[in-house]
Amino acid sequence: MIPRPVIKNVKFKIRRYDPDSKGRREPYWQAYDIEIKEGLTVLIALLQIKDRLDGTLTFRSSCRSAICGSCAVMINGFPKLACNTQVLPEYEKKGEMVIEPLANHKVIKDLVVDFDPFWKKMEKVTPYLVPKEGSGGSSRMTREDADIIERVQRCIMCGSCNAACNALEIDSKYLAPAALSKSWRFVGDIRETKKEKRLERLSEDHGIWSCVRCVHCTQYCPKDVSPLKAIERLRAEAMKAGITDNHGAKHVDSMVHSVRRVGRLDEATMTFKTLGFLRSLGMIPFGLKMEMHGKMPRPILFPVIVGIDEVRKIYDDIEAKRKKD
Repeated sequence: MIPRPVIKNVKFKIRRYDPDSKGRREPYWQAYDIEIKEGLTVLIALLQIKDRLDGTLTFRSSCRSAICGSCAVMINGFPKLACNTQVLPEYEKKGEMVIEPLANHKVIKDLVVDFDPFWKKMEKVTPYLVPKEGSGGSSRMTREDADIIERVQRCIMCGSCNAACNALEIDSKYLAPAALSKSWRFVGDIRETKKEKRLERLSEDHGIWSCVRCVHCTQYCPKDVSPLKAIERLRAEAMKAGITDNHGAKHVDSMVHSVRRVGRLDEATMTFKTLGFLRSLGMIPFGLKMEMHGKMPRPILFPVIVGIDEVRKIYDDIEAKRKKD
């Protein structure tokens, strides 16, 4: 006996916005009740609302196959592809269906956002290979060489990682995960001839060191691109290339020095090593606020841990291995 398909009446709460509306120019919420069958996606539900209930509802969609990335929206507070998200499992998990435009993007109308800043950041990282002159970009690559950049090539430019990014939320100039992932596509390519120049630009303000490692970009990427991993690789390559005259690299160096010296992070001392003495003085008001909330790190008075010699031996062994290589 064939089981009957599950059908539920689900309320969709959609954030609407129409700048050309005469009576309502601020964002508002509008609810729609529709019947949902098992297997129906959020995109199909939106199409049904537009076709049957409200033709003014505006959103983007194209391939319906999780390839083009155009249907990315916020679903119950998180960025997801509407065409790749089934309604009933999401509804049963959250108990509601709240649909909003992508976060960290300016809204044009309803669920449609402005991607112009997204593309400008892509252009800023020079999204193409710069091969050796006369080579035409051709060069013998091993399977291992190709694997290094394979994952970042899965990106479909949906903007989900940028929508989930905490750093972009507070710094609109931050290059953001999508553009930085694209950067690794070329920095990690053995045919690229401008690797160091790229890394120098990426190490400037609002670049690779502005990432706060919240991991959201990797968590909500629908294609498993793992932007955070790409950013970490860019940081490592920059430091290997000696591009360390920036606060991010100095902070890493101060962490390494602190663990080698005392076996733990001496956060009070690290501030001075990262920012320098004068800029650290400018952080005093912020430090006082941290002190009021019990968040101010104390200098380590008796710093060295038991077994510090073992920790230092690890450092010595790594340095010896590097010199040997």
